[in-house]
Amino acid sequence: MEYTQSMNLVSPSGYAMPFELPETSPLEITLGYGKQQHPITGKEFFHHGVDFKVTPHTWLKALATGVVSGIASDREKGFNITVNYRNYAEGSNSVYDVTYSHIKESICNFGKNVKAGDNIAVCDGTLHIEVRFNGEEVDPIEFLTMVRDNLVVLEQQGIQGNNPEIATLDFDVSTPYDAQQPEIDQMYQRFFGKYMMDLLLNRYKVPGGTEKVLRDVLVEGANSGAYYEHAPSMLNPLGLGARSLGIIGRIQTILTHDFLNYLALMHGVFLSTMSEFEKKKLLMTQ
Repeated sequence: MEYTQSMNLVSPSGYAMPFELPETSPLEITLGYGKQQHPITGKEFFHHGVDFKVTPHTWLKALATGVVSGIASDREKGFNITVNYRNYAEGSNSVYDVTYSHIKESICNFGKNVKAGDNIAVCDGTLHIEVRFNGEEVDPIEFLTMVRDNLVVLEQQGIQGNNPEIATLDFDVSTPYDAQQPEIDQMYQRFFGKYMMDLLLNRYKVPGGTEKVLRDVLVEGANSGAYYEHAPSMLNPLGLGARSLGIIGRIQTILTHDFLNYLALMHGVFLSTMSEFEKKKLLMTQ
């Protein structure tokens, strides 16, 4: 399905992963979503969920604020439980229905309200997860990635102290400033707070040409289909992926250049690699 911003799940109780792993145990997916080859017959078939290998008796946890909307047992899926996760975003009427199959037993009754991290069932050796958004099937990995991203953002927002870690997306993006990046990172640590405050108070105004170029690049990204390659999340609200790398690189270059403009104009600070000619040229563009 085509992803949209409305697919990001907002949960009053926060977020949690479906089960916990020992620190030394890697996450093991035994069967992915989509077209697969049957491990015994070799025939191709469409797998509507994702299978995880879990240690028997592991707790299955609620991913967000939700309600148990189904408990059943059948020959194909074994004992299964469905939780309805409503999207609490303002003006939203969307829901995710997540079905967990091959579980050992449920500890929740039908209609029970749950919150993120609540124990809802006991896992057996395999956990099969299927996800539907407003009744339409989606890749469970996309959904779980969105939940994980939201969890990371909330955890880092709760970090106390003057220098909390900033959640970032791990994209391999190249810019003309790659060689100077360590020095630029130090400048960000020292001046970024002042930069944002000066922008907010209009003590520093982004040059009109910079604003136009940035808008043009963003529009180009929308027209080229670079956004919503993945389900959006708090960490990745535009659902950026591999096809957006070029756009990300250009935007990062524009923003870095504006930050350097700010340092030159407001603080007289320049990259150590800049020549006197480059410094004068930078100041002349203000």
